Amino acid sequence: MKRHAALRQLSSDHHSGLVLARRVSKLAADSDLAAAEQNLLTAWRTEIGPHFIAEEEWLLPLFARHTAPDHPLITETLRQHVMMRALVDEIEEGLAAPLLPVLHALANALREHIRFEENELFPTIEAALPKAQLQRLAERLSSD
Repeated sequence: MKRHAALRQLSSDHHSGLVLARRVSKLAADSDLAAAEQNLLTAWRTEIGPHFIAEEEWLLPLFARHTAPDHPLITETLRQHVMMRALVDEIEEGLAAPLLPVLHALANALREHIRFEENELFPTIEAALPKAQLQRLAERLSSD
């Protein structure tokens, strides 16, 4: 799917997220829970967490200016972010017992979230934002 330049980096991050979800699921299925947990937490700290922050600080507020702050796609994006953060917090704090279902839940949630953003959120944003605003978004995201 062809993405506006403003969203290409976020879409590229999504590819990395799908690879991570597959890797975590495979490691978990192979009963290598320690490796699955480590892969997940490392990627969360270095890639996924910063990606969520960029969406929440730049993408969603800009979209809200052209729709509404309570647009269903904005609220759903934030709901999914919060749910995944809660699962990561459980893992980080050692509260995910047993760990296996939490790892599977997070990998599945990440896959579903990426599909949601790629198939629903991003196309709607591309249609709603004027070209100048998409360019502004591209500049903001590239400076982070």
